[in-house]
Amino acid sequence: MKILTKTIKTYALTKYPYTNARLLAASTAESLTIPAWAKYAVFSGNIDCWISERGTAVIPAADITDGTSPIYIPGGTKEVRNIEGVSAISVISASAGIFTTEYYSGDEE
Repeated sequence: MKILTKTIKTYALTKYPYTNARLLAASTAESLTIPAWAKYAVFSGNIDCWISERGTAVIPAADITDGTSPIYIPGGTKEVRNIEGVSAISVISASAGIFTTEYYSGDEE
């Protein structure tokens, strides 16, 4: 994922986004297809989870020091990411729960 370098205007997040929800089973990675037009995503869930664009997400069980660690998203929080050029993201959680993604084109003006 690219580091978010462009400020998303607050009003862009007030419009109803293209939103998907995934029911996650415990310790089972799911692949999320990113719409080709999407530039930004807001990830959230009611459970702690890890996401990766570099293949199947894993729950770290040891140090990962080669730059490929999945990104941790605590349950009940929202994570905004620049996903331009990303075709899929993998998500995993240690427990069952709901994970949602909101997609934005960045052209919501």
